[in-house]
Amino acid sequence: MKRGILGRTLFGIAALCLVASVATAAGKDALAGNWDLDTAKSSVNGMAAFKSGHVSVTAVKGGYKGVVDLVPASGAAIHYEYSATYDGTSVPVTGNTYFDSASVGRVDKNTTIRTERRGGKVVGVTTIEVAKGGKTFTSSSKGTLPDGKQFSRTLNWNRAKK
Repeated sequence: MKRGILGRTLFGIAALCLVASVATAAGKDALAGNWDLDTAKSSVNGMAAFKSGHVSVTAVKGGYKGVVDLVPASGAAIHYEYSATYDGTSVPVTGNTYFDSASVGRVDKNTTIRTERRGGKVVGVTTIEVAKGGKTFTSSSKGTLPDGKQFSRTLNWNRAKK
């Protein structure tokens, strides 16, 4: 009888520790937070550069919600939002003129790959890498603009204070 109670107690403690560690890991998404574009350390080819930018990333179960605001050197400001899980499921993106849906996958705790689609066709891939220490991230993109022209860009972001 003691062995049964002890076994169940140890099993219960182990299960509780596992749940707690999974919950803690899920809550520590390196990408979560507010980020400001570092234009001096960013480069853009095949499209207009950006004067400024801000990204807000909120961790959600199994993924994140992204809210992006970019101000190009020429043309109208860009605001888009999406909420995606790291399982590769394609989700709608509202407000983006380059792509209307995206899917994300997690390579490791600091690296995410976003595949962008327009009308169901892949038009771009962005690799997002959070630096060790979590104070910066780099998004490297390659793709095709709606006019058929190719572009590439590397945007560097600094964790914002707010």
